[in-house]
Amino acid sequence: MRKEIKWVLFYVAYVITMIIGEKMAPSGVCTPGLGFLLLLLLIPISVILLLKDLYKYYREPEKSRLYCILIHPIVWLLFFVFFKLNG
Repeated sequence: MRKEIKWVLFYVAYVITMIIGEKMAPSGVCTPGLGFLLLLLLIPISVILLLKDLYKYYREPEKSRLYCILIHPIVWLLFFVFFKLNG
């Protein structure tokens, strides 16, 4: 399986987990729900994964991880657009 597909599937599964978590423990006025906490946890996870891909990109001679590196900012751009349209 291509590396890019693995990252896309990871983010899709993570978003589905966030949605399910928000339905199980919804956010209140002063209490963050499980979905919100998973969203906050996604920030360091995606930064770590991006740094890992950057490291591997510069270590590999064939430079095949460019699309993997681009997936992380694209996902965050989609999050911001989604929240801007719904908020």
